[in-house]
Amino acid sequence: MKRALDRYILKEIASPFAIGLLVYTFTLLINQILILSKTLISKGATAGTIFKILLYLLPDLLSFTIPMATLMGVLAGMSRLSSDSEVIALRTMGVRNRRLLKPVMLFSLGTWLVSSWLIMYLAPEANYRFNRLYTGVALSQTVSGIKPGVFFQGLPSYSLYFRDQERNGDWRDVLLYSMQKPEEDTVLFARKGRFITRHGQKENYIALFDGVAHSFKKDEPGKYSLTFFAQKIETVSNLIGFRQSRRSTQLVFPELVRRTRAEPRNVLLGLELHKKFALPFACLALGFLGLSLGISTRKGGKTSGFVISLGIIFIYYVLMTAGRNLIIKRVVTPFWGSWAPTVFLVAIGIALYRFTSREKAIHWEKLFGFSLRWRRRSAPRPQAAAPGPARSAWSPAKILDRYVLRRMLLVFFLVFFSLLLVFYIINILELIDNVIENKVPFIYVLKYDFYATPEIVTIILPIALLTAVLLTFSLMSKNNEVTAVQVGGVSLLRLALPAFFLGVLLSLAVFAVQENVLPEANRRSAQVLDVIHKRQSVSDIELARNWVLGRGNQVYFYNYYEKGNRRFDNFNVLYLDDAFRLTRRVSARTASWEGEHTLRLSHGFRRDFRDHLPSAIEPFRETRLRIAENRRFFSEKRKFTGAMNSRELKEYIRYLKSQRSDTLRYRAQLCNNYAFPFSSLVMVFIAIPFSFLMGNRGALFGIGIAVGISMVYWAALGIFSSLGTTGAVSPLLAAFAPLVLFTAISVFLFFKIRT
Repeated sequence: MKRALDRYILKEIASPFAIGLLVYTFTLLINQILILSKTLISKGATAGTIFKILLYLLPDLLSFTIPMATLMGVLAGMSRLSSDSEVIALRTMGVRNRRLLKPVMLFSLGTWLVSSWLIMYLAPEANYRFNRLYTGVALSQTVSGIKPGVFFQGLPSYSLYFRDQERNGDWRDVLLYSMQKPEEDTVLFARKGRFITRHGQKENYIALFDGVAHSFKKDEPGKYSLTFFAQKIETVSNLIGFRQSRRSTQLVFPELVRRTRAEPRNVLLGLELHKKFALPFACLALGFLGLSLGISTRKGGKTSGFVISLGIIFIYYVLMTAGRNLIIKRVVTPFWGSWAPTVFLVAIGIALYRFTSREKAIHWEKLFGFSLRWRRRSAPRPQAAAPGPARSAWSPAKILDRYVLRRMLLVFFLVFFSLLLVFYIINILELIDNVIENKVPFIYVLKYDFYATPEIVTIILPIALLTAVLLTFSLMSKNNEVTAVQVGGVSLLRLALPAFFLGVLLSLAVFAVQENVLPEANRRSAQVLDVIHKRQSVSDIELARNWVLGRGNQVYFYNYYEKGNRRFDNFNVLYLDDAFRLTRRVSARTASWEGEHTLRLSHGFRRDFRDHLPSAIEPFRETRLRIAENRRFFSEKRKFTGAMNSRELKEYIRYLKSQRSDTLRYRAQLCNNYAFPFSSLVMVFIAIPFSFLMGNRGALFGIGIAVGISMVYWAALGIFSSLGTTGAVSPLLAAFAPLVLFTAISVFLFFKIRT
């Protein structure tokens, strides 16, 4: 009997543990799924590379999610036993809390061992390999970002332009401006060129073929050098720096111990050493606490266990983050800062265990139902109805709509705020290492969470709605309410009408947030993120268009443009013919506007060329130059796509088209802006047939189905978005293809059930 009881309890714990592990890990991966699916195409990475990146991410994520899932599994499993009075039945048979503690701690011991192995050995090595692999992928992204017809300034000490690209990737009609020697002005023209990447090396190369190099010293422009070449190799330093020495989070346990002994005063090493013990031990502490809370819960079952576990997890990780912050500030030692949150959990667990040993219960339902009781008490009492006309024949249908909508909204808000809480925890965990390493105040993490909230809301709204519809209708099926409705002559399509209404409403809400709130919030969150990472902000800057292709094959370049004084510093114009040969060059120390199309040049020279050969130089102290472009052409502001709404994107696309610049990724983003808000409605379409087909499988099974569908949907969104960004398919088709695909699947499944 004892072994049967142990197996029974372990079975009750295992299913919510698996669901919790899936939910938490997916939530941690949801942003990575979108980013990595785009990497598959836009960064030129292979499917094998993407699989490796995901594989390297998982150990670090699992080391955090296993303690979270342990608490959810124990708490949800024991809450189910308690709410169904099985704990009371066991007590009448003489089974006390001490006997129930054995299988719970056995399960927690297993998760502790797995988590310890992950955080001590597998996660550090996987983290290091992830950074190394992702560096190579980022380099590929930089190289793939070099497009024909657009000046590329992402290369150190070079500005690059080429007219066209052959199928094998070679460039045609190349212009390369070299800044390797600051005292010299060097422009290279070539018929062909290519970029040569050497992974794992510090240097890459640009190979140019059949060209000419124009060069002169800036302080002696009269001395001109002209060099013709059949092949020329330019060395480019590594575009993406990779840190060869491992960070403290990338050290396996033996190496960490060795480094800690060599540097005993290094708080980062001490913090990481204690974290490798404290975080896995949280499995035991959370399992013990989950038992005490679970057996004291009389109502709510597994659902209440899920909600309570989220609150406890949030408190634990907030305490853990606060402890890290105090360690870095040297307020507490690494030992106490790392172990205090776990000790706190153990203390609460002991207190609750003693409380439940007296066979007392915690009535969580009173806390959750307080607001509902308050509304009932404050509502006006119904008055006796005056005689009047009979009720409309539609009243029963309206009552049914209100009933379904009320249950659906209850589940929706429960799931929505739970996911929002998990996202806040994730952001804290992802940014805390950067906060510690860069010595940034922790308040910036809270600011980032605040400004990132609109984007998080747009991501989790479809997931929360999918889960709400699945759970509402599946629980109604389990309680035979769907059968009763059908007996009453109401079809399943009519029953699902409130879900359609909610889907349309939330789709409109997402579109409103996306157009009016999200752009500014994204801009501010990017600024806060730049502070946390200590990097130069590029979220909203005046476009440094110091290399511009004008009308008639004129190339303008300059050091910078003072918009207030309307003045250029070190202004140059290259005039090219149709064969991409230099015919004239005008250079001036300064240039200022006189009218809309006339520039006053000071202290410069003019030189003409014939077949690349220069004629005599014509210096000037001051002259005027009329150009086809106006002032606005040189002073446009540019935002990253996340800080633009649809109207701004359309305006910017029109501007880029007028400048003959590539607009593909902006058109793809615009189409995504129109398509993404419909995700909530599509989630309703796909959830309805799944909920009726599930039967009486239960709430946790519904959550698992919701997570699985969400993973597939987000992966499809990322893949099709990448196809649209790279031009493999039209941006419009790429944006709406996932919606059409999942809607078609839902229609097919709906015809499989009896409505």
